[in-house]
Amino acid sequence: MTFHFTARPAIWAVMHAAIWLALMAAAQTARAENYGWFSLEAPQGWQAEAPSTLAGAWVLALTGPEEAVHVRIMVGKTAGPSDAADVAGLLRAAAGVREPVRRADAQYVFRGKDAMRVDTACIVGADPQAGIYMAVLCSGEVDRAEDLLAALRGGSNPGMLPLRHAVRGSIEPRFLPAAQ
Repeated sequence: MTFHFTARPAIWAVMHAAIWLALMAAAQTARAENYGWFSLEAPQGWQAEAPSTLAGAWVLALTGPEEAVHVRIMVGKTAGPSDAADVAGLLRAAAGVREPVRRADAQYVFRGKDAMRVDTACIVGADPQAGIYMAVLCSGEVDRAEDLLAALRGGSNPGMLPLRHAVRGSIEPRFLPAAQ
């Protein structure tokens, strides 16, 4: 009987420590990261790599739940909205997507199968006053990236964040459905 009462406080201490550690881990995974141009609180199951630089553009690579979707957020310099269209066109050509770039609410989008027959989509927005663009390139199960795009918040340049688009009187996802 005495053993039972002396072991109980130790068990409670271990349980409290485990609960505290679990709460701390959950708080860290839900923390919003501030990247200057935007902040992002990655939804459940998303993993972000360390930002890098590629051809003068800042790049943040993310992998979605079950590695079913891959996203690259790129920020670079632009001379204006026409350059944002050029960025979208270059990304489309590099991915091997045949569908054309479309303009939607001052942003440029494309969606289709890439050279490997994988669903690929991109949205490019620009902040003309700051002279920068943001491109979000997604491959895999593109529709699963919508939660990630919704988690992007305005930082110093909210005008270039991906928008939901009004098409035919309804609100479409940021990655428009492929052209028919």
